[in-house]
Amino acid sequence: MGEEPALVRMLRAGAAEGRLLDQALDALAQVFGRPSTAERVGPHFTCHEANRIALVLYASRHTDAACVWLEAHAASDDEDDLHGNPGFDAARYLKSSLG
Repeated sequence: MGEEPALVRMLRAGAAEGRLLDQALDALAQVFGRPSTAERVGPHFTCHEANRIALVLYASRHTDAACVWLEAHAASDDEDDLHGNPGFDAARYLKSSLG
């Protein structure tokens, strides 16, 4: 049988590993939630990839970072793209898409 996913192992192991995961997610939010970084690299990700990053940020309670990330990604989207409509609102999109 294969090895359990890292998150499952961390949850079973206890608080120390959970803190490590929180620190890693905080660091990820600092990177992708920085407007200058999001504006520079966001357009190079597909909508699907941008959504996955936003999901990780949103699920780890970094809603502001998820919004910064998606807004920067969406700025380069065309009308045919997932986030390409002129009135795109990242906060509303995240809430309706992810709960």
